[in-house]
Amino acid sequence: MSIDLTENAIPAIINGDVDAKPLVQVLSLTLLLVSSNDSLLRTYYLKLSDGVSSHPATIAAQLNDGVRTGRVKEGSIVQLIDYVCPTIRYSKERNFCVL
Repeated sequence: MSIDLTENAIPAIINGDVDAKPLVQVLSLTLLLVSSNDSLLRTYYLKLSDGVSSHPATIAAQLNDGVRTGRVKEGSIVQLIDYVCPTIRYSKERNFCVL
């Protein structure tokens, strides 16, 4: 079974389209442990692709179970339903999507 990724999804969501609900592929998935108030928070860093472009993202903590159970893994095709890609300013201006 062949699933088509949403054409030009990455440029669209980077430019603020929050209604597209695109199908994208998870290229990579990395667990990040973040220290906060003397505890470790687990979050996942993803690289998403629309087949042409790719972009970094992280998932909300309440969605971590999808990764822990293996429903979302490298190579998975996912549909983005609720997401934002704000510009984060640190060493340079950059968009980073939060799913």
